Amino acid sequence: MLNAPDPNEPTAIILQSGQKTVEITWADGHQSRYPFEQLRWACPCAHCRGEMGRPGVLARTTTLTAAEQQLVDLQLVGRYALQPRWADGHETGIYSFEDVRAICPCPQCARSRPGG
Repeated sequence: MLNAPDPNEPTAIILQSGQKTVEITWADGHQSRYPFEQLRWACPCAHCRGEMGRPGVLARTTTLTAAEQQLVDLQLVGRYALQPRWADGHETGIYSFEDVRAICPCPQCARSRPGG
């Protein structure tokens, strides 16, 4: 018996700079399209998210600059994560595939999340 594909494993990742999206096809066939702005708001690094009980910079703002929303490069980190580099120079966020899949903005995934 074959094992089912890991739904958190991407089979294709396409940076669409003109559309300001990252498109990911997952091993289970699901396709996700992430706007750059959504990915920046989801940055998991300590600077953005906070640490040791202190809020990060994203907790203290309601808007992002154009440079903060412009993805200029996207690198794989091993076989488990993505590391974007933003136009403002920020590049410390490492987004696990599991975390990226969990924030898929498609209607089907949004409905399946708590409060969706």
